[in-house]
Amino acid sequence: GRRLNIRLKSSVAAASKKKDDVILPTKEQLHMLAYRAAIPMVGFGFMDNLVMITAGEAIDSTLGVALGISTMTAAGFGQCCSDVAGNLSGGTVDAAVTRMKLQHHGLSENQLDLKISRMYKLLGACVGVVAGCLLGMSCLLFMDTDKADRARKAKELKSIFDHIMTEGRALFNADRATLFMLDEEKHELWSQIATGTKGIIKVHEDEGIAGACLQSGEIINIENAYDDKRFNQEVDGVTGFTTKSVLAIPVKNETGKCIGVIQMLNKKDKDDKVTSFGIDDEKLISMMANHVTSFIKIVDG
Repeated sequence: GRRLNIRLKSSVAAASKKKDDVILPTKEQLHMLAYRAAIPMVGFGFMDNLVMITAGEAIDSTLGVALGISTMTAAGFGQCCSDVAGNLSGGTVDAAVTRMKLQHHGLSENQLDLKISRMYKLLGACVGVVAGCLLGMSCLLFMDTDKADRARKAKELKSIFDHIMTEGRALFNADRATLFMLDEEKHELWSQIATGTKGIIKVHEDEGIAGACLQSGEIINIENAYDDKRFNQEVDGVTGFTTKSVLAIPVKNETGKCIGVIQMLNKKDKDDKVTSFGIDDEKLISMMANHVTSFIKIVDG
């Protein structure tokens, strides 16, 4: 046992002496060591972020909207895709680096085992992966990052407004009910929610009775639309519908800014004949506009 201890001490001392005798790498060798460690990590970092972002965005804007998956969950699925892609492309990256025929650092195994060599190699790898990730993020410059949020909002708005306008039409006993929303960038009032119609309706923000209502910020109640100069008769010509009585009210946000218009057309009496909207209808549509404002606030968060 004593001889064994002596041998172990001798071995450790010899290894320590051998390590002390190792020639320190030059700065050029250390820089090349860091460079060779960085290049592969640039490729891995680039692939990782590129796949994660593109896959996550695709999942977020499709399954995320359809199934109500959160953005963070979609990002998690994107990371899974990125990990799989990393395993599949690892050999490709390594092969590409090999074909680059980078200059060798010329360090021995003992020199590579030195603390300063390990530090330079680690630093090079860290710089490489950060650079690769930043390059991978460049795909964000060409992506519509708000697409999924708009799709979610549109889905929620359609669900809410479909219910309101269907119930509202029955409540007012009107032929049609339409909710227009303002697109400030295009200066248009648009709607996908119009009972008895299909497709998107678009009018200029100051066109027709809806536009006049938006601009004035007041309720408009018309007994016969064709007697009002603000009415755009071309709409009836396109749709084949005959507008008579009209009741419109602006939808305002919390600050009092007009963001849309609710419009009811052709109120029916007990005999199913078109009649004008009354004072009670104006009070009722005011309540409806307040409800729409509350729903929009919830959707916008």
